[in-house]
Amino acid sequence: MNGPMSRPNNAAAIRGALLVIAAVVVGIYLLRGTDTPTLEPAPAASPTTVQGAESEADTSDDGAGTATETTLPGITVATSVPEDGSAADDAGTMVGFEGRPNSQVSVQVANSTTVRGAAGRTTDILKTKGFVTGTPINMKGTPLDRTRVHYKPGNIIEAGNIAELLGLDAKNDVYKMPQDVAALGDKFDKDVDVLVALGIDKASAE
Repeated sequence: MNGPMSRPNNAAAIRGALLVIAAVVVGIYLLRGTDTPTLEPAPAASPTTVQGAESEADTSDDGAGTATETTLPGITVATSVPEDGSAADDAGTMVGFEGRPNSQVSVQVANSTTVRGAAGRTTDILKTKGFVTGTPINMKGTPLDRTRVHYKPGNIIEAGNIAELLGLDAKNDVYKMPQDVAALGDKFDKDVDVLVALGIDKASAE
């Protein structure tokens, strides 16, 4: 008995539910369209310029190579670099340094050859130039073809001066003091600043 009358009631209930759902959807859309916050993009960070360390050192070109001035607190040392880019020796080529006076530099001559008296004659040459000379000695072993000038740490400039005085190459004929000095014998002065190891080139020229 209630079947025919219940259909209109069910249809009305369905239409009402659809209206409610539609209202909710429209409300959500309106809320999202008006209340959603807008995020502004953060401003890009401006680039920072970092000054390189090279600005702390002055460089100049003298035509023969590149001169570099290195500055430390209270100390300024100028060194020159060969134009061809080759490495300098362990102390570099110091500009404006002449070394200590000859009277403050001790040197000993060792003869590696069989030429008698060669070490003594070279010692006399150095003595006349004001160097503090030690007793001439002989070296054991194979004679050197070319004379070498050895220096203790802190005496490279003085060794270069002695090399030039003897007609040698201040760059290629100057070496650090050898650690093994057994070939020099008991008369070698281990406290000497510079050692001249006389070779055939200079011993024969005496």
